[in-house]
Amino acid sequence: MNQKSSRILLVHGHEPPRRDVRGFLEQRYRFRECSLEELPGWDWQEPLEVLVDAPLSTSADVNLVRQALERVPRDGPGVAFIIEELSRAQIVRAHSLGGEGIVSRPITAYALYATIDTLLNRSRIRQWSTDLGPAAAGLAAGNEALEQLFQFAAKGTRLTQRELYDHGDNVIDTLAETGLGKWIEAVKAHHSATFRHSLLVTGVAVGFGQHLRMRHEDLRRLAIGGLIHDIGKAAIPVEILEKPAALTPEEELIVREHTTLGRGILNKQGGFSPELVDVVAHHHEMLDGSGYPDGLAGDAIKDLVRIVTIADIFAALIENRAYKLPLPNDEAYAYLLSREGKLDMQLVKAFEPIAYGTKLAA
Repeated sequence: MNQKSSRILLVHGHEPPRRDVRGFLEQRYRFRECSLEELPGWDWQEPLEVLVDAPLSTSADVNLVRQALERVPRDGPGVAFIIEELSRAQIVRAHSLGGEGIVSRPITAYALYATIDTLLNRSRIRQWSTDLGPAAAGLAAGNEALEQLFQFAAKGTRLTQRELYDHGDNVIDTLAETGLGKWIEAVKAHHSATFRHSLLVTGVAVGFGQHLRMRHEDLRRLAIGGLIHDIGKAAIPVEILEKPAALTPEEELIVREHTTLGRGILNKQGGFSPELVDVVAHHHEMLDGSGYPDGLAGDAIKDLVRIVTIADIFAALIENRAYKLPLPNDEAYAYLLSREGKLDMQLVKAFEPIAYGTKLAA
């Protein structure tokens, strides 16, 4: 699984419990289960979002679910419903019970995951607001930008670089106010490994840029570059992207395609500057020509890409994942130093205060 602890409570209202929802959840989340009868006595010490899979065909069904939900903390978890059919009556009943999300049978993985991720994102933003107050706006903006980007990449909805400027500015302001350490601590528990990594890279890149006293326009490019650098992963199958174990060599080759896929997505859309397309396509290139996808070397790799590459590698090293523990800061920085000839050593040496100056490890 891609989280340390359970985040979903699946509430069964059918006898026997339906297996389809459980099967989809097992592919992506940690979750716990109970019946409607058990829900009133549930111990809410552990924060969980609630997914109710129960019939809402009659008033008796609705009353049973309402009674079961009465003890769910009102200022805590979000609630979503699985309904049997996409009818007005069942939609209205689910909303009357406090449903923030609705998924209709026949269930698709995409619809279920989108609904659950919306609940988890709202929960994360509430937590950020509690922990950081007004400074949470930057984290929420980064998260919203990633949601827009992945919708844009997966569904072809229109999105331009200019529309991301406000999100980038919010990220910059938050990092200036809270510092990079706070950003990392807030991001590290994000439920999505993909979003977590992109937010980490964005924070590290912008924090590094602020340390280098880069102009605001350059910081904005770093913020947007960090957010969009992995946009091609929207075209990678989710079972590979969010796999709770190390990838096979074949799967690694598929994930490598995200660089060219991302370039294609931005070029097809249009409106993104060449330097940001460059970040998306080339953040895995190495100065000695050993990187991918184009085997660029030396001066062909621009400064913006070099910074995002360092942030990308460092973020990956300090991340906690189901199949690996995070490296301590000193070991992560030592790894960057060991990549002489591949990374820009002048930038790596300038990065040292970022690596050691804050408590970044998860």
